Amino acid sequence: MEGLTDRETKVLELIMNSYIASAEPVGSRTLSKKISNRWSSATIRNIMSDLEERGFLYKPHVVAGRIPTGKAFRYYVNKLLIPKGPGKKELQILENVFHHRYSHVEEIMEDASRVLANLCHYASIVVEPKVNTMLFKEIEFVKLSRYTILIVFVTCSGMVHTRMVNVEEDLGPETLNSMKVYMNERCGNVPFYDLKARIFEDMRRDRDNFNNLLTGVLDALDTITGKENDRDIYIDGTSKMIGVPEFSDISRLQELFQAFEKKEKLLRLLDRSLEEEGIHVIIGAESDLKEMRDMSIITSTYRIDAGGYGVLGVIGPVRMDYSKLIPIVNYTAKTVTQLLNIV
Repeated sequence: MEGLTDRETKVLELIMNSYIASAEPVGSRTLSKKISNRWSSATIRNIMSDLEERGFLYKPHVVAGRIPTGKAFRYYVNKLLIPKGPGKKELQILENVFHHRYSHVEEIMEDASRVLANLCHYASIVVEPKVNTMLFKEIEFVKLSRYTILIVFVTCSGMVHTRMVNVEEDLGPETLNSMKVYMNERCGNVPFYDLKARIFEDMRRDRDNFNNLLTGVLDALDTITGKENDRDIYIDGTSKMIGVPEFSDISRLQELFQAFEKKEKLLRLLDRSLEEEGIHVIIGAESDLKEMRDMSIITSTYRIDAGGYGVLGVIGPVRMDYSKLIPIVNYTAKTVTQLLNIV
């Protein structure tokens, strides 16, 4: 990221703060007043022209002020941003909500999405972790018919995944129970991505009596871990985007709502945040989704089990108040991590 002079940095910071607050182009006279006329309007105009040439600003109209570009927002987030930290009101709301005793992981994710939307006043999103990174806790077999069995996988965090499989022989209750005991003792606390290797190993040994059912377990695992795009996404607050100045055009608002419906593309975009723990900010065109060109996404990872990570965050206009929202997203992710590891 290229550097700016002290004066350029100051002018850019003033423009960013003014535009974030007003959503209106910023002129030199406005900036001069903000710094008590220490620099003339002409001096500020020259600096703004330099910033425009370098791609940090653009002029939407011939006689208008300037608007920050995506490049300017990236510089602002990386170099100038000073997070404010969650306010007392926000902290109190989060603490009150998450003191609730949850019975299911899904309830935590639903509440996290709802609270984030209400605190940030933008759309929120929570994505459950990839199954293959979670830890296996136990398995249950439910006989539905002579040759059909429902396999129930339970993760250490309490998430449940079910699949039906067909077997070639009529397996009795004793066989199913023995298989259940074997799996639970042999594979407890093993990541789902490692389960297949363990099962293959045992099939090569002395598990002939279980091989038919183990094959069904393997097929079920392939289905569960192979369909990453089947993960649940919890979205709340989409209606809060109505009235945001950037989406006063109904066609842009429709595009935005269509983007929320494109689950597979959203997952690919949000999965980029799983590469490293912590806060990530995707600004405008960085998302590679044309429907999101005027949007930014602030995300943070939350942890489930020992090595499983999910993503939560807020989606709003590029001129979001990052200094306020980043700490809220970060604090929510930490709270969700704590809750998911005590459910």
